[in-house]
Amino acid sequence: MVKVECYSGYRVNERPVAFTINECDYTRSFKVREVIDRWFGESADYFKVIADDENIYLLKYDSRQDDWDLIFYQDPRRIKAIQPAELEVTTLSKSFLKEGRTRPSFPIH
Repeated sequence: MVKVECYSGYRVNERPVAFTINECDYTRSFKVREVIDRWFGESADYFKVIADDENIYLLKYDSRQDDWDLIFYQDPRRIKAIQPAELEVTTLSKSFLKEGRTRPSFPIH
């Protein structure tokens, strides 16, 4: 369950300012540092936020049900820790690069 506190300016629940995650034995509250993206659908509004724990959360507000849900969580520190594998340049691709071609061509029979 997610409980969200919102700023209400020209409209109700204009943007989240804090939220609490309450699941079984786990309860934790967060303050929203920044709304980095938002989009509005027919039945729901979505807010991509950075919380005070430096993680990214996607919150969904269903205006018809007046209900909030946590859709997505991402720890950007873990993404930075993943290094892309080194690309191997094969002999075949080296020859194509020398000839100025970007990809091999195959005859059509």
